[in-house]
Amino acid sequence: MDDNQNLELKPVTPLVPRVSGTKSTPAGFDEFEQGDLKIPRLAILQALSEIVIEGKAKMGEIANSLTKELVPQPVEFIPLFMFKTRARFEMGRGLVMLSRDNLTVTMGLDEFAQYQNKPVEEVPGAAWEGNTPPKFNLVYNFPCLLTTKINEFPISLSLMKSATDAAKALCSMARFSGEDMFARVYTLKTKVEKNDKGTFAVPVIEFARRCTDQEYAVASKCFNDWYKRKSDIAVDLEEENTTTTQQ
Repeated sequence: MDDNQNLELKPVTPLVPRVSGTKSTPAGFDEFEQGDLKIPRLAILQALSEIVIEGKAKMGEIANSLTKELVPQPVEFIPLFMFKTRARFEMGRGLVMLSRDNLTVTMGLDEFAQYQNKPVEEVPGAAWEGNTPPKFNLVYNFPCLLTTKINEFPISLSLMKSATDAAKALCSMARFSGEDMFARVYTLKTKVEKNDKGTFAVPVIEFARRCTDQEYAVASKCFNDWYKRKSDIAVDLEEENTTTTQQ
């Protein structure tokens, strides 16, 4: 007789969240405010993204920028609202200048510190100069709920540079629906494109369906909690489009 036949198969017990705070909320976060937290981003991985170089993911996959967890495509998401920021990146240095409201420079490192508290429009590189694109890039940020994790912390879809067209398409689809932005579900997937600057992954966003009543109720509450504090929202930003492979 096969010894394996004598093994008793025990049912797998699902993990029960360890929550002991009042009203079934996690304890230990009494002093936390939204301004203390950084929203993770749906990162579209490029050839030189860290986890791609490490062999843990492939170019064109989507990951949570903080946890590095891969998110299966197509990603179903509910955008709560949109707000614009500005960001400048330097190769090897990362984020060197930021505007949290797209109006005033709120952070500048080293030589960019001279622009802090100045209007964005006065900063060199904030607009096209002939055929030279801006270096202080406009970023469209959409705090979202993933339908597969509807009760979890929001995640941001932050789009700039070559992803600007996808951002404007999402804005248009949401606005022309005639409903709240968080009343509809969209899908995100990627495609790989090549041009004279290299090969990189770009987002493709499509309308999927209207929210269920339950999804809409959760999204509505989350909108009310976050929209009034949108000026405090910090997104885990990095420039993904610098990670291209030259042809």
